[in-house]
Parts: sequence; structure tokens; C-alpha cells
Amino acid sequence: MIRGTTMKTLPPLSLEQLPRADLLPERIYRQIHEKIASGEIDPSVRMTETQLAAMLGVSRTPLREALTRLRHEGLLTAGRGTSVASLSRQDLEEIMELRLLIEPYLAARAARSVTPEGLAALEAVVQREVDALSRPSLQKFVMANHDFRVALVRLAGNKRLGEAASRHDSQIQTLRRATLEKKSNREIVVRHHRALVEALGRRDARAAEKIMRDLMLQARESILALIPARRS
Repeated sequence: MIRGTTMKTLPPLSLEQLPRADLLPERIYRQIHEKIASGEIDPSVRMTETQLAAMLGVSRTPLREALTRLRHEGLLTAGRGTSVASLSRQDLEEIMELRLLIEPYLAARAARSVTPEGLAALEAVVQREVDALSRPSLQKFVMANHDFRVALVRLAGNKRLGEAASRHDSQIQTLRRATLEKKSNREIVVRHHRALVEALGRRDARAAEKIMRDLMLQARESILALIPARRS
């Protein structure tokens, strides 16, 4: 969400309740992080610790640890409740620069280490994106798009770079979702993802890197176009 917009309070979020055996800060962190990354947490929603604890069925101590970590990573902000962090134009430019460094490299790594199973998983996700193009619900496409990136990072086999990519990806999720409201932008994503899967199938690391870089440049242009330069 862009700074300066009015934030409203909405009804409680429908987060899945966590199993009692897994009431650990890491588990809670991953659950909330996934909701941010997939766009399921509305950035206009204010969340209190009490509300989140009740929804997740956890005590406030491990929840507080998870929230502190998410704030440290720039995904949440504190104030009158907790909310998804807003970003300035400068923030976005820096994030997109990092993505341009990380994600093409991960695509090249994935091309070198791809497995038949991994390739099949990516092909299945691309088909979900294609199916979602003709549906009125944007969320199905957003979820498939998120799952494609998760599967690609898994293929790349670099956990730390994958975590960095995921963190920065989550920070821009709200704006990316806004760009995907245009069907032409969704079609660009599908076209690049199809080409990337073909490059991975050939184990062509150079082509995979170029395709991902081109997609990141497209994403950068679309996202920054949403924010006037004077807001930096």
C-alpha cells in the first residue's frame, strides 16, 4: 500500500487455525508470511495481537516473536494495530533493483538443476495461470503466480537467496496485484512463464536468465507507473 492512503478497519481475517502441536514462532511466522505473499491479507486491515492470537489459536508470546520478525523484515508495521507495510517510490525502486539481481540468477540456477518432477510442477502451475486468465476472480491468478515463483525458487536450490527473493516479493505484493488487474499484464506474465519453462526444459540457463530479467523489467515498469515520482 502507498503511504498517505486511508486505512480502514475490516472484519477479522480468515486465517487457518494452526495445529496446537505446532504453536511455534516459526510456524506462525510462515503462516502470516504466506498470507501476505499470496495477497490474502488486505493491506487496509488493522490487526491486533489479541485478534491474531484468537484467530490462530496461539498465545501472544510466540505470536509476538513472529510479528517482531515480520516487522524487522519490513513486511509489517506497528501502530494502532499491525498492518502490512506501506512503501515509498524509493523503497520500490530499491526492491525492484534487488529483484533484478536475484531472480534472473535463480532462474539460471533452476535451469541447471531442473528435474522432470520440478518441470512438471511448473508446467502445471502455468496451466493454472492460463485457466485463471478467463475467470473473473483475480485471486486465482495471483495464487498461481505466487506458486510459480515458489516452485522456481525450490528448483534453484539456494535457500538463502530464495528467502531474500520471497521477502522482497512479499513487500510489493499489493502493488503487483494492482498491476495484474489488467488482463494484458497477466498475459505478459503467462507468456514469460511459458518461455521460461521451455528454457528450463532445454536446461538453457542463459535463456532462462534473460527471460526472467525481461519479466522483472516489465514488472518494474508496471509497478512504478502506479506511483508518481513526487511521492519518493
